Amino acid sequence: MTYTTADWLLALLPVALVLGLMVGRGWNSAKAGFTGLALAMGVAWERFGAGRDVLAWAQVKALLLTADVALIIWAALLLYYVVERAGALRVIAEALARLSADPLIQGLLLAWVFTSFLQGVGGFGVPVAIVAPILVGQGIDRTRAAVAPALGHGWAVTYGSLAASFLMLIRVTGLPGSELAPPSALMLGALAYTSGLAVAHVLGGWQGVRRVWPYVLVVGSVMGSVQLALTLGGLWSLGAIGGGISGLIASVLWIRRSGTNTTSKSAPSVATNAPSTPLALSGYALLISLALILRGIRPVKAFLNAQIAISVDLPATVTARGWQSAAEIGAGFGLLAHPGMIILYSCAATYWLYRRAGLYANGAEHDILRQSGKRAAKAALGVYMMVALAATLARAGMMAVLADGLSHAVPDGLYAFVAPLIGALGAFITGSNMNSNAVFGVLQRDTAQLLGLSVPVILAGQTAAAAVISVLSPTKVAVGCSTVNADEGAVMRHLLGYGALLIVFVGGMTWLGLWLA
Repeated sequence: MTYTTADWLLALLPVALVLGLMVGRGWNSAKAGFTGLALAMGVAWERFGAGRDVLAWAQVKALLLTADVALIIWAALLLYYVVERAGALRVIAEALARLSADPLIQGLLLAWVFTSFLQGVGGFGVPVAIVAPILVGQGIDRTRAAVAPALGHGWAVTYGSLAASFLMLIRVTGLPGSELAPPSALMLGALAYTSGLAVAHVLGGWQGVRRVWPYVLVVGSVMGSVQLALTLGGLWSLGAIGGGISGLIASVLWIRRSGTNTTSKSAPSVATNAPSTPLALSGYALLISLALILRGIRPVKAFLNAQIAISVDLPATVTARGWQSAAEIGAGFGLLAHPGMIILYSCAATYWLYRRAGLYANGAEHDILRQSGKRAAKAALGVYMMVALAATLARAGMMAVLADGLSHAVPDGLYAFVAPLIGALGAFITGSNMNSNAVFGVLQRDTAQLLGLSVPVILAGQTAAAAVISVLSPTKVAVGCSTVNADEGAVMRHLLGYGALLIVFVGGMTWLGLWLA
């Protein structure tokens, strides 16, 4: 399909409109995405010759992708509220805080390791919302208490929330996870070190960094290695959870070995009706056990997913200007071994355990369902709008036009730094690694192919940069600041400097990955 400069600008316009509305007007992803989608469909119809069938099947594909991810989002939020309403998260956090008498190690354990674990099981602003108030209670000022946990868990975002962002990257690009996982897990593992060092710098300055870098090196190596091993084994949904848990274990061993495991007097005591630490952890133990069985044992996973599946055959389409989209047979997902269903099984068992122990107030179950459903519906609507925008651009041939234009405008050697910047920009604006992957995944894939670059490495740079920058976005900062009444402007000013360094670091890793590929 031949195109003009006007075609390229018109193809770019819907994406630019979404970003402009979110930055300039403060619109959320659902509202801005709807406006961008409407413009994209109009341009696709009038300029690129996309007929009703092209546009309709793009929306069907978007619905399938959204349903796949939305199930994980709702289930993850449901598990968070099941555990949080029972007081279990507070018990876990305060137990960790009492492990060490060293305030800096305490801060790293909470703002880096524990937030990484929380991102694995929930995400969506939960890590900062939980940890920031505990840091304030330990005497850390409100600004640093919001900044530290935001920086600490960025490396765990792509494989966090049961790998929702990574699954989105697989779905929109159509590439197997086995190809995408190695470079992305390696980059994110390297970012585990930078996240830990950034937290140390926030809490203790350069002197603190010099004092705790051995701890960061050891624990970061453990977390990154475990995440890499799980993702290479196909257990993407357990990547960040496994990394976080292994980091907690490594931290306990480090503290005992270093002789700083004197009980901290600054850690507040838990309520008398709070669950024991083992009971508090039981929900996550159930989740990991079920995931290992239902997704780790391939015959079990295949059998269950074959029983009930949401599947649609998407036909091939062609625009009036000759852009063809191949048919997709059996697009969809199996249900019974789906990551979202595994979380729901864990939710049911955990709720029963906590209810049996008398940890819920009257009416708690209604509040759990209402809060999780409300947040999940809002997130799912935003995800759909972004995915539908990307699907429309792809089926109409507009994404191919954008990719071809980028391939001619950016030299091969520089795209290693441009790709992470694109991913970071999408995540900063939308507040979501998942949305950035949804909107720009196909663009990055097509551009890499046109430039003759390694597609998995470029996509790794996309999602790694989007992961660490998504936690610095205005929407996420607002969530963290609200729990400790911190000044959003001051927090953002601190975060942006670290964010710029992280983007450059990801660009360097992407360049190295392309050189080695």
